[in-house]
Amino acid sequence: MPPALSGVPMPNFIASQELFRADGLVLTAAGNTASTGATVTNQVNGVTTGIINVQSAANGLLIVNVSAISGTSTPTLAVFFDVQDAFGNWVTVSNATSIGGTAITGTGVVSGNLSATSIAAYNGRIRWTVSGTNPSFTCSLDLFGR
Repeated sequence: MPPALSGVPMPNFIASQELFRADGLVLTAAGNTASTGATVTNQVNGVTTGIINVQSAANGLLIVNVSAISGTSTPTLAVFFDVQDAFGNWVTVSNATSIGGTAITGTGVVSGNLSATSIAAYNGRIRWTVSGTNPSFTCSLDLFGR
């Protein structure tokens, strides 16, 4: 390692941290929009308010793992990440279509990056819309920040 330059600080390493985790979620109800609310417990800290503290994160990664799908007429799941402004309004900062850029129609893992300009807030939430005929998605959600 080269010697430190005079007057130049050494860079600080900021480790990733898990901000939200929920698994075994079954998302249903055609045309329904919901969010991480009182019925979803954040397994990282045990909180069920639906609000995710993102103030320590400058950017992030949201991972959606869909393990099972049922329903007819092409069930779709769109997942979004929102932050709250100073007036209490929720603003979508993920891709406008869904976290991975397209609605989820099959099993597997989808992820989306959240940039420094989109996560600079105190509160965040994960929101989703389910559509189709009798749709049901079994999935897990995991949010990391750095």
